[in-house]
Amino acid sequence: MKPFRNAYEAIKRLLSKMFKGGKSPEETPEVPVTPAEPEPKPEPKPEPKPEPKKTEPSKKPEPKKTEPPKKPEPKKTEPQKKAEPKKQEPKKTEPQKKAEPQKSGKTAEEDMAAYVRESERKEQEAYAAEAKRRAERAAKREAEEKRAEQRAARREMEAQAGMGVRRVTDPVTGEEVPLGALPSRATHLKKYSKIASTSDDVILSMNSILRHPDMSKNIVILGKNGFGTVRVGEDFARSFYEMELVKSDKIAKIRAKQLNKIGLEKLKDLKGGCLIIENAGLVQPEKLVEVIKNASPDENDYVVILTGEIDSLARFFEDNQEIVDQFIYLIGIHKIKEKGMISLARGYFKEKGYTADKPVYEQLKQSLQSMEEGNIDRFLEFLDKVMEVTKNREVSEGNGGHNEVLVDDVRRA
Repeated sequence: MKPFRNAYEAIKRLLSKMFKGGKSPEETPEVPVTPAEPEPKPEPKPEPKPEPKKTEPSKKPEPKKTEPPKKPEPKKTEPQKKAEPKKQEPKKTEPQKKAEPQKSGKTAEEDMAAYVRESERKEQEAYAAEAKRRAERAAKREAEEKRAEQRAARREMEAQAGMGVRRVTDPVTGEEVPLGALPSRATHLKKYSKIASTSDDVILSMNSILRHPDMSKNIVILGKNGFGTVRVGEDFARSFYEMELVKSDKIAKIRAKQLNKIGLEKLKDLKGGCLIIENAGLVQPEKLVEVIKNASPDENDYVVILTGEIDSLARFFEDNQEIVDQFIYLIGIHKIKEKGMISLARGYFKEKGYTADKPVYEQLKQSLQSMEEGNIDRFLEFLDKVMEVTKNREVSEGNGGHNEVLVDDVRRA
Protein backbone atom coordinates (compact mmCIF):
# COMPACT_ATOMS: atom_id res chain seq x y z
CA MET A 1 0.00 0.00 0.00
CA LYS A 2 1.21 3.43 -0.92
CA PRO A 3 1.99 5.63 2.07
CA PHE A 4 1.24 9.36 2.22
CA ARG A 5 -2.03 9.21 0.34
CA ASN A 6 -3.84 12.48 -0.27
CA ALA A 7 -7.22 14.10 -0.74
CA TYR A 8 -6.81 14.30 -4.51
CA GLU A 9 -6.89 10.52 -4.88
CA ALA A 10 -10.08 10.43 -2.84
CA ILE A 11 -11.64 13.16 -5.01
CA LYS A 12 -10.87 11.17 -8.16
CA ARG A 13 -12.54 8.11 -6.69
CA LEU A 14 -15.63 10.16 -5.81
CA LEU A 15 -15.85 11.65 -9.30
CA SER A 16 -15.50 8.23 -10.94
CA LYS A 17 -18.43 6.96 -8.85
CA MET A 18 -20.57 10.03 -9.57
CA PHE A 19 -20.12 9.87 -13.33
CA LYS A 20 -19.96 6.08 -13.72
CA GLY A 21 -22.08 4.78 -16.61
CA GLY A 22 -22.44 8.12 -18.40
CA LYS A 23 -23.15 8.15 -22.14
CA SER A 24 -21.75 10.63 -24.64
CA PRO A 25 -24.38 12.13 -27.02
CA GLU A 26 -21.89 12.70 -29.82
CA GLU A 27 -23.48 10.34 -32.37
CA THR A 28 -26.93 11.93 -32.51
CA PRO A 29 -26.37 15.06 -34.70
CA GLU A 30 -25.78 12.90 -37.84
CA VAL A 31 -29.42 11.65 -37.96
CA PRO A 32 -31.10 14.70 -39.63
CA VAL A 33 -29.07 14.07 -42.88
CA THR A 34 -31.70 11.65 -44.28
CA PRO A 35 -34.77 13.99 -44.38
CA ALA A 36 -32.81 16.48 -46.51
CA GLU A 37 -32.41 13.98 -49.44
CA PRO A 38 -35.97 14.14 -50.95
CA GLU A 39 -34.70 16.91 -53.30
CA PRO A 40 -35.17 14.93 -56.59
CA LYS A 41 -38.98 14.98 -56.15
CA PRO A 42 -39.49 18.73 -56.79
CA GLU A 43 -37.23 18.57 -59.92
CA PRO A 44 -39.92 17.16 -62.31
CA LYS A 45 -42.35 19.92 -61.24
CA PRO A 46 -40.60 22.82 -63.06
CA GLU A 47 -41.01 20.91 -66.37
CA PRO A 48 -44.58 22.21 -67.08
CA LYS A 49 -43.13 25.61 -68.07
CA PRO A 50 -44.97 25.79 -71.44
CA GLU A 51 -48.26 26.31 -69.55
CA PRO A 52 -47.65 30.01 -68.80
CA LYS A 53 -47.04 30.52 -72.54
CA LYS A 54 -50.64 29.47 -73.21
CA THR A 55 -51.94 32.03 -70.77
CA GLU A 56 -50.15 34.87 -72.56
CA PRO A 57 -52.51 34.92 -75.58
CA SER A 58 -55.44 35.03 -73.15
CA LYS A 59 -54.11 38.33 -71.86
CA LYS A 60 -54.00 39.81 -75.38
CA PRO A 61 -57.73 39.52 -76.19
CA GLU A 62 -58.56 41.27 -72.94
CA PRO A 63 -57.02 44.62 -73.90
CA LYS A 64 -58.78 44.43 -77.30
CA LYS A 65 -62.18 44.20 -75.61
CA THR A 66 -61.33 46.89 -73.09
CA GLU A 67 -60.00 49.40 -75.63
CA PRO A 68 -63.41 50.66 -76.90
CA PRO A 69 -65.14 50.79 -73.50
CA LYS A 70 -62.32 52.57 -71.65
CA LYS A 71 -64.59 55.22 -70.14
CA PRO A 72 -67.54 53.07 -68.96
CA GLU A 73 -65.36 50.43 -67.23
CA PRO A 74 -63.60 52.72 -64.70
CA LYS A 75 -66.87 54.52 -63.97
CA LYS A 76 -68.66 51.27 -63.15
CA THR A 77 -65.86 49.64 -61.25
CA GLU A 78 -64.91 52.69 -59.15
CA PRO A 79 -68.29 53.21 -57.50
CA GLN A 80 -68.71 49.46 -56.96
CA LYS A 81 -65.32 49.07 -55.28
CA LYS A 82 -65.80 52.15 -53.14
CA ALA A 83 -69.35 51.38 -52.22
CA GLU A 84 -68.78 47.76 -51.24
CA PRO A 85 -66.22 48.38 -48.47
CA LYS A 86 -67.92 51.52 -47.20
CA LYS A 87 -71.51 50.27 -47.03
CA GLN A 88 -71.07 46.61 -46.18
CA GLU A 89 -68.02 46.48 -43.89
CA PRO A 90 -68.15 49.55 -41.63
CA LYS A 91 -71.93 50.11 -41.43
CA LYS A 92 -72.91 46.50 -40.77
CA THR A 93 -70.03 45.58 -38.49
CA GLU A 94 -70.11 48.69 -36.25
CA PRO A 95 -73.57 48.07 -34.75
CA GLN A 96 -72.79 44.37 -34.41
CA LYS A 97 -69.51 45.01 -32.55
CA LYS A 98 -71.22 47.40 -30.17
CA ALA A 99 -74.15 45.09 -29.55
CA GLU A 100 -72.03 41.97 -29.02
CA PRO A 101 -70.07 43.11 -25.92
CA GLN A 102 -73.31 44.37 -24.32
CA LYS A 103 -75.03 41.00 -24.72
CA SER A 104 -71.97 38.80 -24.07
CA GLY A 105 -70.57 40.76 -21.06
CA LYS A 106 -72.62 38.89 -18.47
CA THR A 107 -71.89 35.47 -19.94
CA ALA A 108 -68.17 36.24 -20.14
CA GLU A 109 -68.13 37.08 -16.42
CA GLU A 110 -70.00 33.91 -15.63
CA ASP A 111 -67.63 31.87 -17.81
CA MET A 112 -64.64 33.48 -16.12
CA ALA A 113 -66.05 32.71 -12.66
CA ALA A 114 -66.68 29.11 -13.67
CA TYR A 115 -63.15 28.86 -15.07
CA VAL A 116 -61.69 30.26 -11.84
CA ARG A 117 -63.69 27.81 -9.74
CA GLU A 118 -62.60 24.90 -11.92
CA SER A 119 -58.96 25.96 -11.83
CA GLU A 120 -59.10 26.35 -8.04
CA ARG A 121 -60.61 22.89 -7.73
CA LYS A 122 -57.84 21.40 -9.88
CA GLU A 123 -55.17 23.25 -7.90
CA GLN A 124 -56.60 21.93 -4.63
CA GLU A 125 -56.63 18.38 -5.99
CA ALA A 126 -53.06 18.74 -7.24
CA TYR A 127 -51.98 20.21 -3.89
CA ALA A 128 -53.65 17.37 -1.99
CA ALA A 129 -51.98 14.79 -4.24
CA GLU A 130 -48.58 16.47 -3.85
CA ALA A 131 -49.06 16.70 -0.07
CA LYS A 132 -49.84 13.00 0.01
CA ARG A 133 -46.75 12.17 -2.02
CA ARG A 134 -44.58 14.34 0.20
CA ALA A 135 -46.02 12.70 3.32
CA GLU A 136 -45.22 9.28 1.90
CA ARG A 137 -41.68 10.36 1.00
CA ALA A 138 -41.25 11.90 4.45
CA ALA A 139 -42.39 8.66 6.08
CA LYS A 140 -39.86 6.72 4.01
CA ARG A 141 -37.09 9.15 4.90
CA GLU A 142 -37.98 8.90 8.58
CA ALA A 143 -37.88 5.12 8.41
CA GLU A 144 -34.49 5.24 6.64
CA GLU A 145 -33.17 7.72 9.17
CA LYS A 146 -34.31 5.52 12.07
CA ARG A 147 -32.67 2.51 10.49
CA ALA A 148 -29.43 4.51 10.02
CA GLU A 149 -29.54 5.60 13.65
CA GLN A 150 -30.12 2.02 14.74
CA ARG A 151 -27.17 0.85 12.65
CA ALA A 152 -24.99 3.58 14.14
CA ALA A 153 -26.09 2.60 17.65
CA ARG A 154 -25.31 -1.05 16.92
CA ARG A 155 -21.86 -0.15 15.60
CA GLU A 156 -21.18 1.90 18.72
CA MET A 157 -22.32 -0.93 20.99
CA GLU A 158 -20.19 -3.42 19.08
CA ALA A 159 -17.20 -1.12 19.29
CA GLN A 160 -17.66 -0.75 23.04
CA ALA A 161 -18.02 -4.51 23.43
CA GLY A 162 -14.94 -5.11 21.29
CA MET A 163 -16.91 -7.12 18.70
CA GLY A 164 -16.96 -6.43 14.98
CA VAL A 165 -14.90 -3.27 15.22
CA ARG A 166 -15.21 -1.27 11.99
CA ARG A 167 -11.92 -0.83 10.17
CA VAL A 168 -10.94 1.89 7.71
CA THR A 169 -7.85 2.87 5.70
CA ASP A 170 -5.55 5.36 7.35
CA PRO A 171 -4.96 8.18 4.80
CA VAL A 172 -1.33 8.60 5.86
CA THR A 173 0.01 5.03 5.99
CA GLY A 174 -2.62 3.17 3.95
CA GLU A 175 -2.98 0.59 6.73
CA GLU A 176 -6.30 -0.82 7.97
CA VAL A 177 -7.08 0.68 11.37
CA PRO A 178 -10.18 0.79 13.61
CA LEU A 179 -12.44 3.75 12.87
CA GLY A 180 -12.90 4.48 16.55
CA ALA A 181 -14.97 7.35 17.93
CA LEU A 182 -14.70 11.10 17.64
CA PRO A 183 -12.33 12.57 20.24
CA SER A 184 -14.31 13.94 23.16
CA ARG A 185 -12.65 17.36 22.99
CA ALA A 186 -13.75 17.89 19.38
CA THR A 187 -17.07 19.29 20.61
CA HIS A 188 -17.72 21.49 17.57
CA LEU A 189 -17.55 18.47 15.26
CA LYS A 190 -20.02 16.24 17.08
CA LYS A 191 -22.97 17.50 15.01
CA TYR A 192 -21.26 16.22 11.85
CA SER A 193 -20.52 12.80 13.39
CA LYS A 194 -24.30 12.08 13.33
CA ILE A 195 -24.52 12.50 9.53
CA ALA A 196 -24.18 9.08 7.88
CA SER A 197 -22.57 10.42 4.68
CA THR A 198 -19.99 12.58 6.50
CA SER A 199 -19.30 11.07 9.92
CA ASP A 200 -16.62 8.61 8.77
CA ASP A 201 -14.60 11.37 7.07
CA VAL A 202 -14.71 13.55 10.20
CA ILE A 203 -13.86 10.78 12.66
CA LEU A 204 -11.13 9.25 10.49
CA SER A 205 -9.43 12.61 9.88
CA MET A 206 -9.32 13.65 13.53
CA ASN A 207 -8.07 10.26 14.75
CA SER A 208 -5.43 10.12 12.01
CA ILE A 209 -4.20 13.61 12.90
CA LEU A 210 -3.84 12.49 16.50
CA ARG A 211 -1.90 9.39 15.42
CA HIS A 212 0.42 11.39 13.13
CA PRO A 213 0.98 14.79 14.81
CA ASP A 214 4.10 15.48 12.72
CA MET A 215 2.22 15.21 9.40
CA SER A 216 0.40 18.03 7.64
CA LYS A 217 -2.97 18.88 9.22
CA ASN A 218 -4.29 20.70 6.13
CA ILE A 219 -7.85 19.74 5.18
CA VAL A 220 -9.99 19.83 2.00
CA ILE A 221 -13.77 20.28 2.48
CA LEU A 222 -15.82 19.38 -0.59
CA GLY A 223 -19.21 21.01 -1.15
CA LYS A 224 -21.69 21.43 -3.97
CA ASN A 225 -21.36 24.16 -6.57
CA GLY A 226 -22.08 27.54 -5.00
CA PHE A 227 -22.84 26.10 -1.55
CA GLY A 228 -21.13 27.40 1.55
CA THR A 229 -18.99 25.12 3.73
CA VAL A 230 -16.98 27.80 5.54
CA ARG A 231 -18.77 27.05 8.83
CA VAL A 232 -17.48 23.48 8.62
CA GLY A 233 -13.93 24.82 8.30
CA GLU A 234 -14.48 27.07 11.32
CA ASP A 235 -15.66 24.09 13.40
CA PHE A 236 -12.52 22.16 12.45
CA ALA A 237 -10.36 25.15 13.39
CA ARG A 238 -12.05 25.48 16.82
CA SER A 239 -11.68 21.74 17.42
CA PHE A 240 -7.99 21.91 16.52
CA TYR A 241 -7.52 24.53 19.23
CA GLU A 242 -9.58 22.58 21.79
CA MET A 243 -7.45 19.49 21.12
CA GLU A 244 -4.24 21.57 21.29
CA LEU A 245 -3.34 20.67 17.70
CA VAL A 246 -2.74 24.39 17.01
CA LYS A 247 -1.32 27.01 19.36
CA SER A 248 -3.73 29.87 18.66
CA ASP A 249 -7.50 30.23 18.40
CA LYS A 250 -7.14 32.79 15.60
CA ILE A 251 -9.13 32.03 12.44
CA ALA A 252 -8.75 33.94 9.17
CA LYS A 253 -11.30 33.54 6.36
CA ILE A 254 -10.60 34.74 2.84
CA ARG A 255 -11.92 34.13 -0.65
CA ALA A 256 -9.60 32.80 -3.33
CA LYS A 257 -9.86 35.90 -5.54
CA GLN A 258 -8.99 38.16 -2.60
CA LEU A 259 -6.06 35.94 -1.63
CA ASN A 260 -4.69 36.26 -5.16
CA LYS A 261 -4.41 40.05 -4.74
CA ILE A 262 -2.87 40.42 -1.28
CA GLY A 263 0.64 39.94 0.03
CA LEU A 264 1.34 37.28 2.61
CA GLU A 265 2.63 39.87 5.08
CA LYS A 266 -1.04 40.40 6.02
CA LEU A 267 -1.13 36.85 7.40
CA LYS A 268 1.71 37.39 9.88
CA ASP A 269 -0.74 37.84 12.79
CA LEU A 270 -2.24 34.40 12.05
CA LYS A 271 0.74 32.55 13.50
CA GLY A 272 -0.30 29.28 15.16
CA GLY A 273 -3.94 29.51 13.97
CA CYS A 274 -5.97 28.41 10.95
CA LEU A 275 -6.55 29.91 7.48
CA ILE A 276 -9.81 29.08 5.65
CA ILE A 277 -9.78 29.67 1.87
CA GLU A 278 -13.24 29.87 0.28
CA ASN A 279 -13.80 28.77 -3.34
CA ALA A 280 -10.27 27.39 -3.26
CA GLY A 281 -10.48 26.05 -6.81
CA LEU A 282 -10.03 29.66 -8.03
CA VAL A 283 -6.82 30.40 -6.14
CA GLN A 284 -3.71 30.93 -8.24
CA PRO A 285 -1.39 27.90 -7.94
CA GLU A 286 1.71 29.95 -7.28
CA LYS A 287 -0.15 31.86 -4.55
CA LEU A 288 -1.18 28.64 -2.80
CA VAL A 289 2.42 27.40 -2.98
CA GLU A 290 3.46 30.61 -1.21
CA VAL A 291 0.73 30.10 1.40
CA ILE A 292 1.83 26.52 2.11
CA LYS A 293 5.44 27.61 2.57
CA ASN A 294 4.29 30.48 4.78
CA ALA A 295 2.19 28.05 6.86
CA SER A 296 5.02 25.58 7.49
CA PRO A 297 6.11 24.95 11.12
CA ASP A 298 9.39 26.74 10.43
CA GLU A 299 7.53 29.90 9.35
CA ASN A 300 4.13 30.86 10.82
CA ASP A 301 2.90 27.34 11.67
CA TYR A 302 -0.82 27.59 10.78
CA VAL A 303 -3.24 25.09 9.24
CA VAL A 304 -4.69 25.65 5.75
CA ILE A 305 -8.32 24.58 5.20
CA LEU A 306 -9.59 24.59 1.61
CA THR A 307 -13.34 24.75 0.92
CA GLY A 308 -14.89 24.54 -2.52
CA GLU A 309 -16.75 22.57 -5.18
CA ILE A 310 -15.58 19.04 -5.97
CA ASP A 311 -14.97 19.49 -9.72
CA SER A 312 -13.00 22.72 -9.40
CA LEU A 313 -10.80 21.32 -6.62
CA ALA A 314 -10.21 18.10 -8.56
CA ARG A 315 -9.02 20.11 -11.59
CA PHE A 316 -6.87 22.28 -9.33
CA PHE A 317 -5.04 19.34 -7.76
CA GLU A 318 -4.67 17.61 -11.11
CA ASP A 319 -2.92 20.67 -12.55
CA ASN A 320 -0.77 21.25 -9.45
CA GLN A 321 0.71 17.94 -8.39
CA GLU A 322 3.53 19.58 -6.42
CA ILE A 323 1.13 20.57 -3.60
CA VAL A 324 -1.07 17.44 -3.58
CA ASP A 325 0.80 15.75 -0.72
CA GLN A 326 0.25 18.78 1.50
CA PHE A 327 -3.49 17.99 1.69
CA ILE A 328 -4.11 14.53 3.12
CA TYR A 329 -7.54 14.78 4.74
CA LEU A 330 -10.79 15.02 2.77
CA ILE A 331 -14.23 15.86 4.21
CA GLY A 332 -17.13 15.15 1.82
CA ILE A 333 -20.01 17.53 2.59
CA HIS A 334 -21.34 17.34 -0.99
CA LYS A 335 -22.99 13.98 -0.18
CA ILE A 336 -25.33 15.36 2.48
CA LYS A 337 -29.11 15.05 1.92
CA GLU A 338 -32.24 16.26 3.71
CA LYS A 339 -32.10 13.69 6.49
CA GLY A 340 -28.46 14.60 7.05
CA MET A 341 -29.43 18.25 7.38
CA ILE A 342 -32.03 17.35 10.02
CA SER A 343 -29.42 15.28 11.90
CA LEU A 344 -27.17 18.33 11.72
CA ALA A 345 -29.95 20.47 13.25
CA ARG A 346 -30.37 17.99 16.13
CA GLY A 347 -26.66 18.05 16.84
CA TYR A 348 -26.43 21.85 16.58
CA PHE A 349 -29.35 22.43 18.98
CA LYS A 350 -27.73 20.03 21.45
CA GLU A 351 -24.35 21.74 21.05
CA LYS A 352 -25.91 25.12 21.88
CA GLY A 353 -27.97 23.76 24.81
CA TYR A 354 -31.42 23.84 23.12
CA THR A 355 -34.09 21.14 22.90
CA ALA A 356 -36.78 20.51 20.27
CA ASP A 357 -39.58 18.00 19.66
CA LYS A 358 -40.44 16.10 16.49
CA PRO A 359 -42.88 18.78 15.11
CA VAL A 360 -40.00 21.28 15.13
CA TYR A 361 -37.92 19.05 12.87
CA GLU A 362 -40.91 18.52 10.57
CA GLN A 363 -41.19 22.31 10.26
CA LEU A 364 -37.46 22.50 9.57
CA LYS A 365 -37.95 20.07 6.67
CA GLN A 366 -40.46 22.51 5.17
CA SER A 367 -38.03 25.40 5.70
CA LEU A 368 -35.34 23.44 3.85
CA GLN A 369 -37.47 23.62 0.69
CA SER A 370 -36.71 27.34 0.40
CA MET A 371 -32.92 26.84 0.53
CA GLU A 372 -30.34 24.67 -1.18
CA GLU A 373 -29.98 21.16 0.17
CA GLY A 374 -26.42 20.84 1.41
CA ASN A 375 -25.75 24.55 1.97
CA ILE A 376 -24.33 24.19 5.48
CA ASP A 377 -23.54 27.89 5.94
CA ARG A 378 -27.06 29.06 5.13
CA PHE A 379 -28.75 26.33 7.19
CA LEU A 380 -26.66 26.94 10.31
CA GLU A 381 -27.28 30.67 9.97
CA PHE A 382 -31.02 29.92 9.85
CA LEU A 383 -30.76 27.73 12.97
CA ASP A 384 -28.97 30.61 14.76
CA LYS A 385 -31.98 32.84 13.98
CA VAL A 386 -34.37 30.16 15.28
CA MET A 387 -32.51 29.96 18.60
CA GLU A 388 -32.45 33.77 18.83
CA VAL A 389 -36.24 33.88 18.36
CA THR A 390 -36.61 31.18 21.04
CA LYS A 391 -34.44 33.12 23.47
CA ASN A 392 -36.34 36.40 22.94
CA ARG A 393 -39.72 34.66 23.31
CA GLU A 394 -38.77 33.00 26.57
CA VAL A 395 -37.39 36.26 27.97
CA SER A 396 -40.66 38.05 27.13
CA GLU A 397 -42.63 35.22 28.77
CA GLY A 398 -40.45 35.33 31.88
CA ASN A 399 -39.15 31.83 31.19
CA GLY A 400 -35.63 32.64 30.11
CA GLY A 401 -33.07 29.86 30.04
CA HIS A 402 -35.51 27.05 29.28
CA ASN A 403 -34.23 26.95 25.68
CA GLU A 404 -37.05 24.88 24.19
CA VAL A 405 -37.52 25.53 20.46
CA LEU A 406 -41.16 25.62 19.31
CA VAL A 407 -42.70 25.30 15.85
CA ASP A 408 -43.71 28.98 15.87
CA ASP A 409 -40.08 29.93 16.53
CA VAL A 410 -39.08 28.19 13.29
CA ARG A 411 -41.88 29.94 11.39
CA ARG A 412 -40.92 33.39 12.70
CA ALA A 413 -37.19 32.95 12.06
